Amino acid sequence: MASGCALAASNSTVTKAIGSRMPSDTCSDSAHAVYPDYDVLLRIAASRRSIRRFSPSPVDWSLVEAVLQVARWAPSAANSQPWEFVVVEDADTRARIARAAASLFFEGRSRDPSFEWSISVQPFLAQAPVLIVVLGDRRMMAAYPSILRGNVLLRQSLANCVHGLQLAAASLGLSTAWGTLQGGAPEGEIRDLLGIPGYFTIDHIIPLGYADHVEGDRATALEPARQRGPQRRPLDEIVHRGSYEGSKARSDEAAEQFVWDCTVTRVRRPT
Repeated sequence: MASGCALAASNSTVTKAIGSRMPSDTCSDSAHAVYPDYDVLLRIAASRRSIRRFSPSPVDWSLVEAVLQVARWAPSAANSQPWEFVVVEDADTRARIARAAASLFFEGRSRDPSFEWSISVQPFLAQAPVLIVVLGDRRMMAAYPSILRGNVLLRQSLANCVHGLQLAAASLGLSTAWGTLQGGAPEGEIRDLLGIPGYFTIDHIIPLGYADHVEGDRATALEPARQRGPQRRPLDEIVHRGSYEGSKARSDEAAEQFVWDCTVTRVRRPT
C-alpha cells in the first residue's frame, strides 16, 4: 500500500510564489464566488513553510505587532487565553536562547540516533532577527474541567495561538518555524535569562524573519524538508463521512512507511 505522501504532493506545485501553491483539490468555483476570502486563506495555509535559515534583514516592529494581533485571537479552552509573548530582538540574547534550546537536541542525538536532528531549527534560532517566546499561564488551568487533563488543554490552546501567528506571518511575507521547548534544563536557562515567572510554561520559541532561500536551498541537511515539507495527504484519504470507513484504514505497515517516506524527521539512509 502506498504511503500517501507522493499522491498528496502531486496536488500542488511547490514554488516560492504564494499564488501558485493553490492545491487542485479545492472546493467548487461556486463556493469560491460566495466566499472569496476562502481562496486567500487556502493560499496562505498551503504556501506556509517552516523555515530553518533566515536572512539578517530586520523586521519592522509594526509587523511583529500585526502578527501577534492575529495570534491573540486564537480559540482557547474556556476562552482562557493563556498566552503571553516575550519578543527578543537583541542579538546576544537570541544567541544565548539558541544555545540553550539546541543543547537539548545535542543530547538527543545519542538517545535517538535515527531521528533527523539536523532538521531542527533550534540551533539556528539566532539567525532570525526576532524570536517570539510563547508562554502559557498554568494558572489558567483552573478554568478547565477537572475531568480533562488541564496541561493538555493548555498546550492545545497555545498550539492554536502559534498556528494563527504563523499564518499571519506568511500573509505578510514573513517566515517562521515551530521551535518546541518543553521542560528540562534549557527551559530553566531561558526562564532565568528572560526573567519569566515560574507559573508560565515555555512551550514554543518562534523565529520570525525573512527566509534565506539561498542558504536554505544549499543546506544538504534540509533536503528532507525541501522534498517532503510541501506534501499533504489527499482529502479523500483522511475524511470519513458519517462513520469511519474501514476501507480507508491504514495498516501498521503503511503507517510505518509514511513515517519513513513522508515525514521530515525519519529518513532511510543507505547501509
